[in-house]
Amino acid sequence: MRPDIKGIGGYIPSSFIDWEGHVSAVLFFRGCNFRCPFCHNGPMVMGQLPDLNEELIVEHIRSRKDFLDGVVISGGEPTLDPNRLKVLLSRFKDIGLPIKLDTNGSNPMVIEELLSRRLVDAIAMDVKAPWGKYDLLCGCTVDTNLLQRSLSLLLHLDLEVEIRTAFVPALMNYDDLSIIQSYLVENVRWVIQCFRPGNAMDETLKRTKEPEREVLREKFPSAIIR
Repeated sequence: MRPDIKGIGGYIPSSFIDWEGHVSAVLFFRGCNFRCPFCHNGPMVMGQLPDLNEELIVEHIRSRKDFLDGVVISGGEPTLDPNRLKVLLSRFKDIGLPIKLDTNGSNPMVIEELLSRRLVDAIAMDVKAPWGKYDLLCGCTVDTNLLQRSLSLLLHLDLEVEIRTAFVPALMNYDDLSIIQSYLVENVRWVIQCFRPGNAMDETLKRTKEPEREVLREKFPSAIIR
């Protein structure tokens, strides 16, 4: 990620889908260290969206705190801007709102600090592929040791944790999903997100098929198919 691609590039005042069971405000951090060809949020990842006014967003959320159940911090990848992230989370904690963090897991040191400071109440981490195929799915070289450290940490937390995998049939198969499932512990919430070709960063993927939901439900009955 270029050092100048930071800040908040998106804001949803009310979401009913980004944190199940919660009416949440959602903030999207600009920039990402991955270049997943199937990513549906290319403008946010590439820093092509303007940097929004953080103060106005915080004050808007403060004014609506009695309506909201929490705040979701997503991206891009929020942990790439740890100082801004920690300050922002502290402000929402002072307001009295629970916080969910969406992350790709590439910065376990940041995640550990946020947890030690009790700045997050829930975490969703992407596990995009078997470790050996991560470079293909992320479009760059990935240190999977860092991802494994983050995953191990989250799987043993007494905290609301969600593991998410986007299933892209053109890049992976059901065996890959089975390998990912083997990384997880029993009863962890695992969400398989069905790839939608329309907004993919890679133009060639826009011409590929979506996953077959019924097959996924049959093969992975313990997973949530989204």
